[in-house]
Amino acid sequence: MAGSRFRLGRKRLAGSTDRYTLLILPDRRRRFRKLHVSRRFVVFAAIAAGALLTAGLIAPHLWMRVQTQRTTLEHLASENERLRGQTARFEASVDDLQRRLSGIETAAGKLANELGMEMQSVPAGGAGGTALAGRSPLLSELDALSGRTAGVRESLEQLDDAFRVRSRLISATPSIMPAQGWFSHGFGWRKDPFSDKRRFHRGIDIVNHRGTPVYATADGVVSRVVRIANLGKAVDISHGRGYVTRFAHLSEILVKPGQKVERGELIGKMGSTGRSTGDHLHYEVWHDGRRVNPWKYLGQRGG
Repeated sequence: MAGSRFRLGRKRLAGSTDRYTLLILPDRRRRFRKLHVSRRFVVFAAIAAGALLTAGLIAPHLWMRVQTQRTTLEHLASENERLRGQTARFEASVDDLQRRLSGIETAAGKLANELGMEMQSVPAGGAGGTALAGRSPLLSELDALSGRTAGVRESLEQLDDAFRVRSRLISATPSIMPAQGWFSHGFGWRKDPFSDKRRFHRGIDIVNHRGTPVYATADGVVSRVVRIANLGKAVDISHGRGYVTRFAHLSEILVKPGQKVERGELIGKMGSTGRSTGDHLHYEVWHDGRRVNPWKYLGQRGG
């Protein structure tokens, strides 16, 4: 009330608790008013006012915290959804890798069988052992996949070593045609063209024009370059493991003793040197000191 004044007086009544008197003094035209309140009411009002003041000060801070937490929760929910998507795609990739790995294992097993090898099997759980309790299934799958991958890598390394050995064996085994042409005589008994007597022919004869290229039939080292009365100009190549090949009646020799040659490398040219009825290549294969039929190394049948 405009112009009013307040006065608080304290009055003790006999046999009663403290009470307070609130005097409301209006302007001079009106009578003053008294308002009696107990001490308990005053204390309660003070506490209430303090509580309201505290709430007024704390409320904005709490509201900001709530908003911050709400924003954080929304971000976490979005991030969680994104991670779920990544996990799903990752699981799909793991499944695809497992299928591919199974295919590689199958192919490696077939190759091992062809090479006469035994592939080391990898347990389904991989090399990582039993999965720990409460661990993510995806992590367990990754452990298993890692174990399988290590096993396959080891198997492939074994296959690679075996293939290298096999490749060296193949490269050092006489297995290709020494020259282009047609066969005039095979390995075995025949009538000698000079004496008409039955004699054993220790190689095969390939007929073609003079100067036709002659090639090494396997990797090796030139062990001898000679001129023999019957065979004319000849080259012997040692291939290891008891194999030696001979090329005779050459018109020209293009290698030297001790020279390393590879399968398919040019070593000379066809001719008719020595005891010969015309231009041709006389080709022999020796194994462990004995002449053998070259046809079986050329994938042909003798005749």
